[in-house]
Formats: sequence, structure tokens, C-alpha cells
Amino acid sequence: MNVFAFDRDYTVDVSPHPERPVVPLGWIIHLDEETEHEVWAIGNQDLKAEADIPGIQELIRRLDNKWYEKIGERADEEWFDEWPTRKERLRMLEELFPRATEYIVVDDADLSDVERWTHYFAWDFVEAVESGTIDTEFPDK
Repeated sequence: MNVFAFDRDYTVDVSPHPERPVVPLGWIIHLDEETEHEVWAIGNQDLKAEADIPGIQELIRRLDNKWYEKIGERADEEWFDEWPTRKERLRMLEELFPRATEYIVVDDADLSDVERWTHYFAWDFVEAVESGTIDTEFPDK
């Protein structure tokens, strides 16, 4: 099982980059519904509803850590000015899924310095899927 963490803006076709290829929303839905992988929204939380995947609030609720102590069950009721950073969100996903085979983040922000995570910009992810580097049997690729 792999863990996939997706940003939305300039990353997914519901909010495309003006000049680069982006990930089709259908690929994210496919990963979530048709595979055993974990698929999460770590950036713009509109992706949660668009792809019907969990995001920051669900991550906070599932872990008993400093973020739960700070925000806890109120995570569903409010939007907080101070959320975990993207790097902290990735660490939280590692904590939640410590036995994952691979951790993959797709984001227009460069997260390549986060240990254990393979970072792709959207256009690099699309290229990796189309070249077979990432084999997930995406529909219509």
C-alpha cells in the first residue's frame, strides 16, 4: 500500500496550471476507489469534496498528537488560521500509515526535501504515470 498526498491548485485539473499538464481528477478518484492505496488531500481542501477523499481535518482527528490537543473535534466546525504545515501533514500521514511501501506527494510546492517522500510536480507525476514509472492502471491515461 502506498500513501498518496495531493495538493489541488496548479496540480489537479479542477484548478489547472496555466502552462503545464496536471493530474486528472479521475486519477485521484481511481486511486481512492479502485486501489488499496491511501489517498489524501494535503493542500486546498476543496479537493476533499471533489474527489471524496480525506484531508487535514480527518488527519487531525485520527491522530492523538499536539494538533488534536489544539484543535480536536472542532476541526470539523471551524477553519483555523494555524494548521499544520504541509511538511507536518506529510509527517502525520507517515505516523498514521507507518508500514506504507511508498509515500508519494504531488504538489506545486517543492517538497522534495521531505525524507521518505517522493515528490512530484503535477507534470512530472503525469509523465511518470504515462511512462509506466508509477503503475496504478489509471483509466484513460
